[in-house]
Amino acid sequence: MNFENIKLNAGRLIVLATVLLSTACSTTYKVDPELVAKFKPEAVPTQEQTFVYVIRGSNFQGGARGAWVAANENVVADLSNGSHTLLKLASGLNSIHLVQGLAGFGYAKVDNKPGETLFYSIDYTTGKMTELTSDMGASMIMETKKAKDIGEPRKNDAYDNLLANPSLLGFKVMKPSAEPMIADAETAVISFYRMETLIGEVPFDIWSKAGYVGSTKAGDYFQVRVAPGKHTFVALSERYSVLEAEVEAGKEYVVEFDVDMGWNQAHVQILPIDPVKSAKTIKKWQAKAKLMTLDDSVVSLPEFQQRVEMAREYLLPKFKSIDAGEMSTRALTTQHAL
Repeated sequence: MNFENIKLNAGRLIVLATVLLSTACSTTYKVDPELVAKFKPEAVPTQEQTFVYVIRGSNFQGGARGAWVAANENVVADLSNGSHTLLKLASGLNSIHLVQGLAGFGYAKVDNKPGETLFYSIDYTTGKMTELTSDMGASMIMETKKAKDIGEPRKNDAYDNLLANPSLLGFKVMKPSAEPMIADAETAVISFYRMETLIGEVPFDIWSKAGYVGSTKAGDYFQVRVAPGKHTFVALSERYSVLEAEVEAGKEYVVEFDVDMGWNQAHVQILPIDPVKSAKTIKKWQAKAKLMTLDDSVVSLPEFQQRVEMAREYLLPKFKSIDAGEMSTRALTTQHAL
């Protein structure tokens, strides 16, 4: 199994490991010209719309379990085994994924496709969403049933809300760097290490009040240069993790981004590291981890920047709750300086 291509959460990994122990069977789909000729689209989009067929082929693994389809902020369909649904989206930025037990999977972005009809299939066993050719999409639709109507859309309350983790949509926001940051007389440097290998290729993002900070994968670290004083960092998966940092100019700090098994999804934590008690660990990380930095060519893309602005609005109430002392936090203080 190639984990580079899988966007799974920890809870689904448990399910996947279980079902793979049983005998598997699934329908193999291929382009059928006769079915393509018989296919009639449910509707035709205007130039202000983008239509997306989401198709779940018939598969033994998880066949008895349904999955909600989320489009942006709403859950809009219930996709059972061997079914399909049509999403009628406004043209522009659109994020789609599936939700099961409040755990998200099958992430895809459908951006700026005015007047187009697209076809995506979800592989339940890998959690991967794949865009199809129109002929393959038409063939699969003709061999699956239409999903039942759920009525009015409801709020997308998946744990890993894509507003807080846009890198799950495939944005390659980080790139290798050969130049470590050094604290100076006016700034401090914080290094974020992610060394836990659990679902290591699944990215999780970190935010501050100022906006987007960076994205993490296993075996990597990135650095942030900050002014002396207080800074608040936030990450979200099954629940929020909050680090409140109080730093001094000229000092360097190490933080661990830990990923563990949660109740229904990966549990992320931003943890301050004691430089004395963890001296050997820090030295090992420094020798082993790969330094990454933000790729400005990706971060500056309009479709990413618009999502950053949406996330800032989404996270603003959380930062207010943190300031009011209403959320659990961890502290990074001057005693954590290297």
